[in-house]
Amino acid sequence: MPEIWRDDAPGERRAALVENGNIVEIHMQRDTLWALGETGTGRIDRKTPSGAYVIADDNSELLLRSRISDPEGMRVTFEVTREAIAEPGRVKPAEIALRDSGVLPSLEKDALWDARLTAFAQSVISASIADGFDIALSGQSQLGSVIISFQRTKAGLVFDVDGIGSAFDINQVAAAEIARLLRLYQVGAMVMIDFVSMEAKAQRTQIAEIFDAASVVDGRPFERTAINGYGLMQVVRARPRPSVLDHLFGTRIAALSDETQAYWLLRAVAQSSGFGARTVTTRPEVATLLQSDGWATWRAQAVRLAGADMQVVADEKATGYGHVHVAQS
Repeated sequence: MPEIWRDDAPGERRAALVENGNIVEIHMQRDTLWALGETGTGRIDRKTPSGAYVIADDNSELLLRSRISDPEGMRVTFEVTREAIAEPGRVKPAEIALRDSGVLPSLEKDALWDARLTAFAQSVISASIADGFDIALSGQSQLGSVIISFQRTKAGLVFDVDGIGSAFDINQVAAAEIARLLRLYQVGAMVMIDFVSMEAKAQRTQIAEIFDAASVVDGRPFERTAINGYGLMQVVRARPRPSVLDHLFGTRIAALSDETQAYWLLRAVAQSSGFGARTVTTRPEVATLLQSDGWATWRAQAVRLAGADMQVVADEKATGYGHVHVAQS
């Protein structure tokens, strides 16, 4: 039976759908961002020819993609229809639809997250899913002699396939693995796959069909092109939420975002053992984020879970994304 492994920490909720002991999907939600289906209030900041920008009560900017007659400055009630998504070089704001405040139920992050998990499996246990991020962090999956590399771009996620042996054999392995990775990391929007080129159209058709068959278990509808003579195939899915890759890297291409580094340091504090105070040493940019007013709630949660005080030290020479030291008491 499928089950959910839940691995929450201050400010960052994450969980994995597990089948036969294998992680097949990873889901994430960060509490500093508006969640899909969440409701709130704000004011119309500025109108555009096709909609408006709304400033929510937490001062975040949201995008309304429908024309309205309401004037700028008017207060409105909204529901999030697409979460904010970070892409290389930019962040696309969350999109909303206006709702009647008199009939709209109040939907908050806790309830939305619980409903999201129970929709996949009734059995939910607490367990670490850290191993599920290994391929995402490396940007590469290797199966025998077949190497599948991937990278985020402004246009979408790009896969490159390489290996030793016949192009058809390499592509068979790659097609199934790429379908698995797209499900694992919940990748939406545009995906470009650069298979090893094959001259025979029949072989290209077979590889596309292998991808289709491997994608059946995903459940998310998609459209794709045929594989052309150069080995290129395009896949498109809806993207109502950021993928795991979007969460991890933010506006960067292949380096963890400052937000991810801050979340993971708070996670380390919350999961640390010992009685002494925790000292978090990290780069100045991450230290500033951790000490900001907007992160006060998550700092307090980490301190409560650790059962000890926490201080943040900025160090330009900090390696990786920093470390947590537990004082000897």
